[in-house]
Amino acid sequence: MIGKTIIAFVVYSIALLFIGRSLVFLPQVNFSSPEQKAADLRKRVLEKFLKSEKGSYSIYYKNLKTGQEFGIDENKVLTGASLNKLPLIAYLYSQAGKGKVNLEDKIVIQKDDVQDYGTGSLRYADPGGSYSLKTLTKLALEQSDNTAAHVLGIRLDLAKVQVYSKSLGLVATNMANNKISARDIGRILDLIYTRKITSDPLTRELLDFMRDTDFEDRLTRNIPKDIPVYHKAADGTGFVHDVGIIDGGNPFILAVLTSDIQDAEYSKETIGKIAYFIYDRTD
Repeated sequence: MIGKTIIAFVVYSIALLFIGRSLVFLPQVNFSSPEQKAADLRKRVLEKFLKSEKGSYSIYYKNLKTGQEFGIDENKVLTGASLNKLPLIAYLYSQAGKGKVNLEDKIVIQKDDVQDYGTGSLRYADPGGSYSLKTLTKLALEQSDNTAAHVLGIRLDLAKVQVYSKSLGLVATNMANNKISARDIGRILDLIYTRKITSDPLTRELLDFMRDTDFEDRLTRNIPKDIPVYHKAADGTGFVHDVGIIDGGNPFILAVLTSDIQDAEYSKETIGKIAYFIYDRTD
């Protein structure tokens, strides 16, 4: 009888020991829904980064595995600057995927085509050079070359690009006035990544042009180097943007657009911190 009492006491003591250690040896079960997780991320980003931030931030996030998403002023219509190169090139590659455009066709850059401002190498090249549509796409995405985008826009007709953008459900995008929203640009990235714009080989080519660009100082700055980030940056007076797909084990879209920015470098650092904060809690 005494032996049974001792055994029971030992078993009871062991059980209390486990409970007293807050069940750390038991598997932790997370019952949060994707919507709750997204809402928590949104709250944390607001509290940690944007509460005292100077300037305005428009953010759109979507987890490409779970579909969870959140936004912060994601529908605000802003100047897109070089972000408008993405709907332009999406249209080009959709046409190429249907066999209506040959990406090896060439355009000869005339003197009047040169956009002598901003980024890109074509503005420094002698007029008369001949470039394939594929090369111009690469320059427009990797270097954000304005001359490359300009001649592509003439070739494709911006009015047709606008109609195409509307067909994709982009409600804020205006190619003529260079306007876009974080949600719109996030939708373009979603459609590209999920192969809804063009064929798989052309999609991979397009994404490759958006990796290791000349603008690795925002979304990518704190992400581990072995994690692919396909993105497009943009700059202008009072704003810096970066939008992309962070393709880790749990790929997600993150679009961060800004306005009324006083310190561009500081804002680029903030974009990088937001991207890593979300990456660290997603993977």
